[in-house]
Amino acid sequence: MESFMEALKSIDIRYIYVFAGIVVILLIFFFVWVLFLRKRRGTAAEEVKKAEMALSEAKQKEADLYAQDEYQRAEDSLVKARHLLAAKEYRKAKKAVEEAAEQARKAGAAVEENRTKMKAEDERMLSDFNRQVDELKIRAAKLGTDTPTKVSAEVQELVGKWEIMKMRIPDLLQRGRIREAHDELKTIEGILSNAQRQDFVAQREADK
Repeated sequence: MESFMEALKSIDIRYIYVFAGIVVILLIFFFVWVLFLRKRRGTAAEEVKKAEMALSEAKQKEADLYAQDEYQRAEDSLVKARHLLAAKEYRKAKKAVEEAAEQARKAGAAVEENRTKMKAEDERMLSDFNRQVDELKIRAAKLGTDTPTKVSAEVQELVGKWEIMKMRIPDLLQRGRIREAHDELKTIEGILSNAQRQDFVAQREADK
């Protein structure tokens, strides 16, 4: 113990002060760094909340129905931002969340124009399908001719239900359910395209 005390006495007091000063400075830097990280995390978290609100507002405008690509990109960017925030990648998280907010705003702004375009396309398809189904009815009624058209059971079922469906689609459009009408018409489009391919093959077989 005495030897230890003598060793301490032999140390210049200035070195002790220098060492203590270095420790204090390091502690100050440490606390400043911790506060800085907390501030960055808090800022990034606030930006995430703002992006979530922007995405929610876009969805209220039905951007998920009428601006699907932009809305999906906004959702993907927001998910990415959350992962980066959890990984403490604050700079990258901030960039991702800014992209999410911007894409959400674009999605919301595109809704009205896209709804108008989709409604016009729905009305055009409805008119075209009325004509095409009428043609299928005529062909299906001429199965006894020399060149009968082979109509699949799926198409025959569609022809049978079309009278109801062609009333339902305008009703959906009138009630503003443009996307629902569009999806139904796209399904019908696939069935009619298949019917047309069958008709083409049948005509070629008949011509041989």
